[in-house]
Amino acid sequence: MSSKVLITQGTRPFAQRVARELSSPKQQVLFGSADEVPDVLLRTGNYLRIPHPSMPVFVHELLKICLDSEVDILIPMGKNELYPLAKARPLFAEYGVEVWVPDVADLAGLVIIESPPRKLPLLVVSDGVVVTGPEAGKRHGTLSGVFIPSDSGDEMALCCIAD
Repeated sequence: MSSKVLITQGTRPFAQRVARELSSPKQQVLFGSADEVPDVLLRTGNYLRIPHPSMPVFVHELLKICLDSEVDILIPMGKNELYPLAKARPLFAEYGVEVWVPDVADLAGLVIIESPPRKLPLLVVSDGVVVTGPEAGKRHGTLSGVFIPSDSGDEMALCCIAD
């Protein structure tokens, strides 16, 4: 069964790196951006305009976009998107959209790294299970999102993009 994934901050290099991690014939990756998106990219159907996280309608408009585009998984990459979407996870879940961001309680205790260097390995995690790369299937509590493991592998730092 294939799924559609929407990655926010989609015109930024780090979001493109996350998309490459998810590259699979079973997943179609879409990119959302609140920044100006060139028409040539919008016409491909792989890029979507999304509201800025500072807008009061951000969560509801993003949910509408996910439903209209039949998105199954939303991966928020913008730092200012993390808390609003962590709080809205139950709302999105009611409509069948998974939001891969830690819940609010976990988010408060995590180290956050903005646009980590390429040399650091990424782990894309859903409900505690690594879904990509050589560590696929390994468990990390109940976390969801894009992470970098500590040197010991015992702790995780959440990755995002400054917006």
